[in-house]
Amino acid sequence: MPAEEEWRQARHDKGAESVKQVLGPRAEESLATLGELGDRIIETIYGDIYQRPGLPLRERQIATLCMLMAMGGKDRQVKVHMRAAMRIGMTEDELRELVIQLAAYCGFPAAINAQAQLNEVLSEDAA
Repeated sequence: MPAEEEWRQARHDKGAESVKQVLGPRAEESLATLGELGDRIIETIYGDIYQRPGLPLRERQIATLCMLMAMGGKDRQVKVHMRAAMRIGMTEDELRELVIQLAAYCGFPAAINAQAQLNEVLSEDAA
C-alpha cells in the first residue's frame, strides 16, 4: 500500500472510532451512504480535528452544536449533534442552557428553532 493510502487509512481508522464514540455505533454506516464525502467527513472531522489534544471531546461537541444552532437551517445536523452531546454525557438541562445562551447572542428566532429541535429529540428518544 503506498504511503499516502496508509496515511489516509490511519486517519480513517482513527476517525471511525471517534465517529462511533460521538455519533453512535451506526454512524459510520450512515456516513458510508455519502460515498467519498462520508469518507472525507470521517477522515477530516473525526480523524484529524476531533483527535487534536487542545479541547476535550465535551467542549468540541458544545462548540459544534452551538455553531450549528446559530447558523440556522441545519436542523438534521443539530438533532444529530444534540443526541451526540447526550451520548457523551451532557444532560437535557445543559442542552436547554445552551439554547438560552444562544438566544442572548444569536436571537430568539434561532433559539426557538433550537428549542423545537431539542423537544423533537427528547420526544423521539422517549418513544
